[in-house]
Amino acid sequence: METRASYILVGTFVLGLIGAMIGIAIWFAGIEFDKTPTQYLSYFEGDVTGLGVGSPVRYRGVPVGSVRDIRIDPKDVERVRVLMEVSADTPIKADTVAQLNLQGITGVAFVQLTGGTQAAGLLTPQKNKSLPVITSRPSVFQRVITRLPEIIEKIDLAATGLAALFNERNMASLASTI
Repeated sequence: METRASYILVGTFVLGLIGAMIGIAIWFAGIEFDKTPTQYLSYFEGDVTGLGVGSPVRYRGVPVGSVRDIRIDPKDVERVRVLMEVSADTPIKADTVAQLNLQGITGVAFVQLTGGTQAAGLLTPQKNKSLPVITSRPSVFQRVITRLPEIIEKIDLAATGLAALFNERNMASLASTI
């Protein structure tokens, strides 16, 4: 009987130790079970290359949430619908604007929330909408990517003109002039 009692005592100690370790890990991680994030929608025109589920959402550079879902807007195929979860204590104002930005040179995209004046009220859902919608505008990155084929075409045209300028006949004329 004595052997069985020590097994129960050791088992109870081990389970208590595991529970304490889980509790300490949660405490160190700072997990807040009582705060549910607020969800917002934003509709981006064009391409959202580099943005993925789990990408960060930043408000004035401060990480405040993450991208929860990305899909083509079923009502307008030219827009991309992005669902974001933002910390409940983040003051998203009615004049806040969402933009796509790149993180460093890695090419990983994130949603940057800017604007939001003190005088503006908090963003609330519009009529017949369940979630508030943050307006978006194209960033410099998006405008460059959109115009990239046009820029490459102009560079090619300039290179062709430059090659025609320095053909053999013109080079011979230039050599005789010098």
